[in-house]
Amino acid sequence: MDKTTLYRETYNETAKLIIIPSNGDVKEVLLTDSCVIGRESASSNAEIQVDSSIASRRHGEFTVSDDKYYYRDLDSLNGTFINGIFYGKDAIQAMVRLENGDIIRIDKKGTGRHKDSLVIIFVRSYPQESKWEPLKLTNEVFEVNIGRAPSSGGLFLDNKMVSKNHATFFRWANGWAIDDHASVNGVYVNNIRITEPVTLGQLDVVRIADMHFILCGISLLYQHINSGNRNPQKPDGASLVISIIERNVWQRFKKMTLLQNINLTIGSGEMVMILGGSGAGKTTFMNAVMGYEKADGKILHGETDIYKEYDLMKYEIGFVPQQDLLRGSDTVYDTLRNAAEMKMSRNISNEQKAKRIAEVLELLGLQREKNSLVSKLSGGQRKRLSIAVEYISDPSLFFLDEPDSGLDGIMARSLNENLRTIADDGKIVMVITHSPDRIADLYNKVIVLAKSTEDNCGYLAFYGSIQDAFDFFETDSLEGVVKKINRPDEGGDGKSDFYIKKFAQHIG
Repeated sequence: MDKTTLYRETYNETAKLIIIPSNGDVKEVLLTDSCVIGRESASSNAEIQVDSSIASRRHGEFTVSDDKYYYRDLDSLNGTFINGIFYGKDAIQAMVRLENGDIIRIDKKGTGRHKDSLVIIFVRSYPQESKWEPLKLTNEVFEVNIGRAPSSGGLFLDNKMVSKNHATFFRWANGWAIDDHASVNGVYVNNIRITEPVTLGQLDVVRIADMHFILCGISLLYQHINSGNRNPQKPDGASLVISIIERNVWQRFKKMTLLQNINLTIGSGEMVMILGGSGAGKTTFMNAVMGYEKADGKILHGETDIYKEYDLMKYEIGFVPQQDLLRGSDTVYDTLRNAAEMKMSRNISNEQKAKRIAEVLELLGLQREKNSLVSKLSGGQRKRLSIAVEYISDPSLFFLDEPDSGLDGIMARSLNENLRTIADDGKIVMVITHSPDRIADLYNKVIVLAKSTEDNCGYLAFYGSIQDAFDFFETDSLEGVVKKINRPDEGGDGKSDFYIKKFAQHIG
């Protein structure tokens, strides 16, 4: 199957009803005023009329009050299911407040799916311009992969809330099913998050981020957006290309070169450790890559020059320094809410911001502490909150300067496992650490910087996998790598010049 782009981030806060009958003829209705939904007929006075024999002429009523939306069944013959709960004259009679993604169904009472069943999706955030298209589930189709970088082609969702390989629709003995690939933000079937593969029935609704898929007959209905409108400044799967000729500072009218001749490429989804001897320029290197302190050279993220497009790219960069800037008198939740207001786009609704805060709290294990004062947090929890503050805007590039400093081994590993999850979501994560061996298995690559004794400047002494670093430095630990390049007065072997030249020869 060819890869198809489905979605990009455009939102509209006006509520909408997506109405899908069994024939797959999708109808979308903006919900701006109170109105009645009912069966289509010449004598009907329902504002929303649907072609279904099992809907009553006045089946239910949508009410709008103070920007809140409600639904109540009007004692219809077959009643109404809302998120699987039955409402009607012979069951619960209530005005139900609707939330984004709620599923409203009209089915033949007691018989399950009827040939004239109807499903209605209530949405408050959705693509502004989309069209519904069917994907034929022929006998030749056995699976459909969904994600920002789905394996084997599949359907590509251009949405930063979607994981690289988010989920798969697959055929098995009982029909079609959906499986969540441990995605960060989950898969919802009929508005319930799944924890294992779920077999789908007719008109079942699958939601991934703000995209909906409906099994309808022998087709999978989905929302399609022309990828030609996609923002070219932020390509998915973009690599980070670093080319630093030199980084200089002036002291007392004298130029000092801090870094020189550093060239490397980091792939999307990679987590990279930065090691170096004392004074080798680790923080200087990180600041140069982020664009905080520009070097003579070029830093590209995809096709975007970070130096030239810094005003744009600074929103795609997250940085967690050694010392946090958290206010002890705020709660964890208030801290993240303030961060969301400052860092997230004004086009994103308060509901979406609240959803993002909840997701970040869950990702970083801070749910139980959300009402705690920052001043009462442990050192590890403060580190997690500092990361959460920067991650709230979902940056593409994530930089951390000694995030595990002062943490015990268990807490440090747990924190780095969170960072690994962030990288697995398609981000590039770069970390300076002084305790590398306890977390080495979580990293894809290691950058080793060394300070030359010849010109007192920092150079690239190695870049590659952890195992290749062991082979290159002829040691069995990352602390052993640092020992090789540290000065003798720091307990090292003083071989920085040797390894700088060795790596330069190694890469040609």
